[in-house]
Amino acid sequence: MAKKAVLTEYRLTVPQLRQPLTIAHVSDLHERDATDILALLQTVQPDLIAVTGDSFERYQNGETDERFRRKRSLLRTAVYVLAYAADGLFALFRRRANRQEPESVQRFMEQAVGIAPVFVSLGNHEEQLTEADHAMLQKCGATLLDNAGTDFFAKGTVLHIGGLSTNADEAWLHDFAAQSGFRLLLCHHPEYYDLLPDVRTADLVLSGHNHGGQVRLFGRGVFSSSSGLLPKYDRGVFDGRLVVSAGCGNTFFVPRFGNPRELVVLHLSPE
Repeated sequence: MAKKAVLTEYRLTVPQLRQPLTIAHVSDLHERDATDILALLQTVQPDLIAVTGDSFERYQNGETDERFRRKRSLLRTAVYVLAYAADGLFALFRRRANRQEPESVQRFMEQAVGIAPVFVSLGNHEEQLTEADHAMLQKCGATLLDNAGTDFFAKGTVLHIGGLSTNADEAWLHDFAAQSGFRLLLCHHPEYYDLLPDVRTADLVLSGHNHGGQVRLFGRGVFSSSSGLLPKYDRGVFDGRLVVSAGCGNTFFVPRFGNPRELVVLHLSPE
């Protein structure tokens, strides 16, 4: 069992709101036990819960949309080889402590929807989501946003909530960006903030994926499976609108250091 998750809170100003709003941001569950995350959600009692990808392990190749893949230099390739070799070594000793529990996703969703409305987007570990997965989410009452959006009325404000999947539909994103009013975008990959201009037009973007850099030294994440060394968007708030979670679960067997699993809570106010 990974160390207990922490609560990370940010306060942001959103002029479009009529009243203060609290959003819980859950990312990267990876079919690991989330009992501590649920306990934190019960304490916070948010107005809505945004789940930004990689809840399931429906894994094909783990890559970002091929349009956005970074070319690997010899040095970059060497870093990846060393990182995965180290992870394989740790797996020999920590596999039981970091085991998948496929049933944990349903358990989490069932309990989370009893706390607040839940909106789910998809990440790179969910390329092969099954019909049973879709049915489970629907039965639980969670709203799946796979390159799709919905409107949600909360505290006197209509929120346009969109989910941009790993296999990004840029035509849908462009239409989402053209809407007036408060636009909340769930986007698993923070690198899309630089790669897709329409992502930056959203009023608030919630991402995960980089797991905080797994190991943090001097306030920086060290490694990401997609971004390599020193990922630009490891965790925290960037440009006052991109909020990146260090994640609620682990896939690496290398232990986190200076980088606890976290539930992110956003306290939004009109002024």
